[in-house]
Formats: sequence, structure tokens, C-alpha cells
Amino acid sequence: MIPMIFWATSPAILILVFFYFRDRFKEPPRIVFYTFVLGILSLIPIAIGNIFLDSFGDGLDASYFAKDFYSYVLRAAFHEELYKYLILVYFCSRHTEFDEPMDAIVYGVAVSLGYAAFENVEYVLGHADFDSTWQEMAAIRVFPTIMHGSNGIIMGFLLSNVLFVHRDHAKLILALLVPVFIHGAYNMLIMYAYGLSRISLLIIIIYGLVLMGRIRKFQKEKIMETEIKETLSHAIVFQSIFFTLSLVIISVAVVININ
Repeated sequence: MIPMIFWATSPAILILVFFYFRDRFKEPPRIVFYTFVLGILSLIPIAIGNIFLDSFGDGLDASYFAKDFYSYVLRAAFHEELYKYLILVYFCSRHTEFDEPMDAIVYGVAVSLGYAAFENVEYVLGHADFDSTWQEMAAIRVFPTIMHGSNGIIMGFLLSNVLFVHRDHAKLILALLVPVFIHGAYNMLIMYAYGLSRISLLIIIIYGLVLMGRIRKFQKEKIMETEIKETLSHAIVFQSIFFTLSLVIISVAVVININ
């Protein structure tokens, strides 16, 4: 079992270490670790919420495609990205050490990969259910791990734009909406256009690295690390969640009615 857990979690840990050392002003390891652990612990509320989401999905009178859309976009993409978003906003951004745009990327990657690492363990330990060896499953799970990590970059970058750069609270919606869209689209492509899912993953990786490159370039020009940080009210955060959820529900309803 130990080799299975090691190979299931090592890609997430290696990616996190890479991004940690790309930060010129490195974050306290304990907070990065706590963030990673919170990403793991997010599986608890997600598992509880999935009981109700699965029950609702099973009762849908819709096509297989529509049910998959519901499952992969609302149940998986929105539900999973929501908790990463809440941890990033309410735990990470409240720390005084979270004081520049690059920090949002490091913590965004940490929480995303914490979730991915535990999810990988579940898949690898349950490899027999998928008619594969645990080694094959561990290899397959590298791709979703990279997707989660890249999405963490994107979420962190968009949140940093609100907190440090533009300070436009309306743009906070994008910090959740864009990762949900990317995650949902990737899930659907894996199911219905596997070849395109690999191309989409490459695009997501490049996009994430370009965004990080912008922040690293700005970071290298800085003399001091600390920047003025906005404080986000609960109302603004929950408005962004409500707006994103509304769009997801509308899109699911449209797909169900069409199919």
C-alpha cells in the first residue's frame, strides 16, 4: 500500500515544490503545508455534498450526455473549485504573509494539489474498479493532477488581480468562474473527445505558465515584497459564488432541455 500512496501523491508534491521555489519571496513552509492539508480535508465537505448532488442527479429525467454534463460541470467542477476558492480567500489571503500576487499562485497551487493528491490516492487504491493495475492508474492520474495545479495558478492569478492590482471587486467572479469553466470543459472532453482533452490540457498549462511568468517578471523588478492588499467582504465573496453557481445551473438546465 505504501508504494501506491507514494506514487499517487508524488506528482502533486513535486509540482508544489517546483512552484514553491519559483517564488522569489518564499512563503512560510508551515502555511503552505497547512494549505495543502486543507485541500485534502476539502474532500470531507465535498463527499457530504456529493451525497445530495448524486441523489438529485440520479433523479434527473435527461439524456446520458445531459446527466454527464450535470455531473462533470456542477457536481465535480463547481463543487470542487468552490472549496479551493473558499480556502484561498478565507484562510490563505487572511495571513499577513500573503502580501503579493505571487503568493496567491503558490497557495492556489497548494490547495489544488492537496485535493488532487488525496483524489489520486482514492483512484490508485481503487484501481481494480477501473480494470487497471495501480501503476497504470497512478500514471493516468498525472494528467488530472497537472490540470488541478494549472487551475490553481489561474485561480490565484485572478484573485491576486483583485487583491493587489486592479482592486476591482467585480472581477472576483472570474477567480471562481474561470477555473470552474476550465475544469468542467476538461472533464467533458475526457469523456467525449479524449484526444482534444490532451490538447486542452496543454493549452491550460501554457496559459497558467504565461500568467505566472507575468507575475514573476514583475516580482523580479521589486525591491520590497509587501504590497497593499484589499480586504474582501463576505458579501462580495458570496456574490461571486452565487453568480458562478447561477451560470452553472442555467447552463445545466439548458443542456437538459436541449437533450
